[in-house]
Amino acid sequence: MAQTTDDDAPAVPATALGVILPSSNRVVERATEARLALLPGVGACYARIPYGAMTRWGTDAYDEGSFLDAAHLLADAGVAALVWNATRGAALGFRPDERLCERLTRRTGLPVVTTALAARARLRAEGFARIGLVVQGDAAEADLVTARFAAEGLPVHAAVGLGIAENRAAAFVPPARLRAAAEDLAARGADAMLIWSTNLPGWRLPPTLAGRPLLDATTLGTDALLAATGLT
Repeated sequence: MAQTTDDDAPAVPATALGVILPSSNRVVERATEARLALLPGVGACYARIPYGAMTRWGTDAYDEGSFLDAAHLLADAGVAALVWNATRGAALGFRPDERLCERLTRRTGLPVVTTALAARARLRAEGFARIGLVVQGDAAEADLVTARFAAEGLPVHAAVGLGIAENRAAAFVPPARLRAAAEDLAARGADAMLIWSTNLPGWRLPPTLAGRPLLDATTLGTDALLAATGLT
């Protein structure tokens, strides 16, 4: 029997997954690569869209042109599915994410998922009654996201805002600070804690804390992408 060598192995993973992320994000790619390292033969291709121009000025709607450009470029790489791995959809009220998935699927023929829709589905499926929310922004952002989740039948029991105004800075929050915020929410009676920013390093935390689920936005988006391709 002939021996195989490294030269005989595929140069790239057999299955490619497409990830769209905001331009100022420093976390999604690293969290995704760590997750996919556990799945031989699966890799990711990435495309960024401008953080400051992802929504149409003065509206609660996406500027879909940048998303279509990113989706077409990723489709050229032969990806099996696409994810918009960002949390903006919740602040916009979830409907823009639903429309975005429909539009991108029509244009590319690919399954499309988003982090916001994946989180909504997971929280509904688990039936959590007292969600604890960690957001990177201020109290106003926490109140907005809380209201958006509540409108979807997802009760936020308590929320913590980290007071970070610049998206890029969120990537440098120490995991210990996130852990402390999540532990505070658990102590206040949350039955699950959600790190709600894909530019916060929540993927570095354990999946349970104080005996309760600790959910990370980036991981939820990646898991939804894997599910869309039948890999989980």
